[in-house]
Amino acid sequence: MKQTFLPLLLLALMLAWASSPALTHAEDWPDPFAMEFEPVEVTPVEPVSVTLDNGMTLFLLEDRSLPLIEGTAYIRAGANHEPEERIGLAQLTALLSRDGGAGDRSPEEVDRQLEYLAASVEMSASEPFATAGFSSLEHNVDEVLEVLADILRRPAFDARRMEIARGRLLESIRRRNDQPLQLAVREFIARVSEGHPSGRYSSIETMSAIEAADIREFHERFYRPNNIVMALSGDFNAEEMADRIEEYFGCWEARPWDAPELPPFDEFPEPVVYHVQRDLAQSIIFVGHPAVTFDDPDYIRLDVLNRILGGAGDNRLFEEVRTRRGYAYAVGSQVTQGFEYPGIFFAYSVSRVDKTAEVLELMRREIKQIVQEPVSEAELDRNRRAIVNRAAFRYASAKAVADRSALVNFLGVDPDYYARHMEIIEGLTIDELLDTAKKHLRPEDAVILVVGNEELFDRDLTEFGPVEAVELD
Repeated sequence: MKQTFLPLLLLALMLAWASSPALTHAEDWPDPFAMEFEPVEVTPVEPVSVTLDNGMTLFLLEDRSLPLIEGTAYIRAGANHEPEERIGLAQLTALLSRDGGAGDRSPEEVDRQLEYLAASVEMSASEPFATAGFSSLEHNVDEVLEVLADILRRPAFDARRMEIARGRLLESIRRRNDQPLQLAVREFIARVSEGHPSGRYSSIETMSAIEAADIREFHERFYRPNNIVMALSGDFNAEEMADRIEEYFGCWEARPWDAPELPPFDEFPEPVVYHVQRDLAQSIIFVGHPAVTFDDPDYIRLDVLNRILGGAGDNRLFEEVRTRRGYAYAVGSQVTQGFEYPGIFFAYSVSRVDKTAEVLELMRREIKQIVQEPVSEAELDRNRRAIVNRAAFRYASAKAVADRSALVNFLGVDPDYYARHMEIIEGLTIDELLDTAKKHLRPEDAVILVVGNEELFDRDLTEFGPVEAVELD
């Protein structure tokens, strides 16, 4: 599943919450959305930044509250750089780097050593990058860093473990149509991002085609120190920890690396209605289109519009579709961050199958209204306060701060991005929001995807545009 596009966990939690029984409350309880609090004052703590001679960049933040050290390495070895006929290569390479043995250690020796040290090392890959995360008790960190260095530098890629990892990924591919919500997310992204690597998904054919030589070549090409940014937080002295990292990673030689050029991203996909026929008691609906990249100032304004339309808390879609009419089990909207290519704006619902067309019509109507009419001062103020207060949670833990600083550097984001974000939020006007909506929201030209039983729909989907049936693998 595409981890950087849609937070499925959040969506699943919203679904569970929306389908739970309503809580009773006393009539004299205050309206939570009308309550006002003093702004949260936060004193930011920034990590120390160090770049080793081989180009590896470190972000180190001391936290002596527990005898624990955690780290995350971001590696420019993501799925966007896979050959089209080898989709799944980045994830298989990451998994096998961890599980296939490292240096002179067999896979079993790596597992036993980490278990004995009460430590963990995990790896995975998404579209733009791979990650290697570790956790260690302070007094064991040297041994854990030695293992981590071998995993990243000298993976053994054990043949038996390779087939085990491939088998698990193949089984997940075979079962991925079992969950209608995940199916809908996958097919929606594939249509909105068609023709671009961010819209590709592995198949049994592409996963089966990957050979050991492909994994070694991918690792050789992308895993190198000058291609890595690492965040570390915990019980250490920053200067001493930088020396430790130098000890275990410093002999890893830098090599020139040119980022592969990605194909152009089509920001105006055909506004087709895609239908996946499934015999379900509910319909799953997505409506959306590409939006803007993270560094566009309008992204911040779109984020505020999204909160008003269908984000967390008291929003228009939830109020209209679920609260007033009782048609949907979950309904809302999101706008995703795009880094190398635009993010996606979309509205979604999990609704009564016999109200599919009406819910789709209501969703588009609410998007049209926010494009045509200014939001209220109350809506803007409430969501502005929520965003400003939510910013405090960026400093909830040393690990969160170090990881964010490393990721900001890794993605080439301006270090002052979040500060400028807050400045824009605090000075935002209703007219600016309306201009942003007119510029970036296209309810009449959106991609629509519906998963459900068309025999039970209240109206034909052709009312919303040309319909194309989706044939699942």
